[in-house]
Amino acid sequence: MTIEILGTGPEIIKNGTRGVEPVIEEVIKNARKEIQIAVYVLTSRALHLIELLADAAKRGVKITLILNARTCRDKEISLKLDYLVESFPHVRVINFRSLKKQLHAKVIVVDRNTAIIGSANFSWGGMYSNYEIGVLVEGNPAWEVAKILDQLCLIN
Repeated sequence: MTIEILGTGPEIIKNGTRGVEPVIEEVIKNARKEIQIAVYVLTSRALHLIELLADAAKRGVKITLILNARTCRDKEISLKLDYLVESFPHVRVINFRSLKKQLHAKVIVVDRNTAIIGSANFSWGGMYSNYEIGVLVEGNPAWEVAKILDQLCLIN
């Protein structure tokens, strides 16, 4: 098991802490079988991450994206996600619609072996301008997070 602290904000990353966004890019690019993402906010400022997911889908990587239905309404993102779902049968987008609760998670799991868990939304603020902290976890804890995301898919 490996755990590494990640962050955003110049004062956090200048001391050697790796940035959240570059690590997200790295794990998506290295995905071989599966990517699971649960996120509260996804805006067009994170469009390049959707492009990386499209590249992964072209490689045959299974992708599940769970979005909080109340906060992910960016038109450009919606069009890109619709394209991915229509173009690749192994891509699914789930709009989390629990009647009493919101999905507030910010989690990525790749190949059930690597997970990024943190406070950063997939937005300009979350990736660049805010001060955010997260962890990169490898090993069995990532598998456990993947199982939780599997359960979230069934709540709707």
